[in-house]
Amino acid sequence: MKKTAKKAAATTAVALLTAASVVTGSLFDSPAALLAEDDAPAIVYNLSDGADDDDAGTQEDESDEARRRGGVRAVLRMRILQLPLLVRLLVILPLWAAGSVILAAAGAAWTLLQPVLGQIAGFALMLALLFGSFLLAAKAVFPDLPLKKLVNLRSFLTLLLGAAGLSVADAILNVSWAEYEQMKNIVLSAGFFLVLACASVPFFLREQKRRMEAAEALKAQKKPAALTFTDAGGTFTVRIPNPHG
Repeated sequence: MKKTAKKAAATTAVALLTAASVVTGSLFDSPAALLAEDDAPAIVYNLSDGADDDDAGTQEDESDEARRRGGVRAVLRMRILQLPLLVRLLVILPLWAAGSVILAAAGAAWTLLQPVLGQIAGFALMLALLFGSFLLAAKAVFPDLPLKKLVNLRSFLTLLLGAAGLSVADAILNVSWAEYEQMKNIVLSAGFFLVLACASVPFFLREQKRRMEAAEALKAQKKPAALTFTDAGGTFTVRIPNPHG
């Protein structure tokens, strides 16, 4: 229990120091700004007579609203600048340095990952559109088929691979083809319908074949295997051959 408490305390301390360093790094652009003298703005009161009381009250309300909107950053900056110079130099400056490094690393990572995240979002959107179009088409052709039977692994894999192929092709063509932007919608639309057809047509054929086989099996069950006849000479049975063996 003591080890767990120590680990929790250490984790909390590291999280708090990281948050404080990031906040400090975002408040000041340079060490010079951090070590400067207190630059808190002076408060100016404007007194006016009764004729301008309403206007003054309105301006004061607007000023309070502006301070509420952007005042947290200004108040924190003012509080830090009011600390003694030695405290800012020995405590706040290391926090500012760590926060600046974290913010710079986060900005660089975002710059590098932004194209990748865009491609992932495009792939997810393409897959969702393909899957939704497939379900609508299948439901239109077979309205009595429940939704759980429309979703099968074979069709989903086809749509998944198709969406991935379209995303990769879009990324490659965007780099290698100078006029791709003008043809992008046409290329993606053609690829979209090709992938949709590759998933839908086999599904429709399989479902139609299954329905035909089920109908033939039902017909064979209803058809009698033999007929019995009775006349003056007695009773005899004529068997009906099964065409399916």
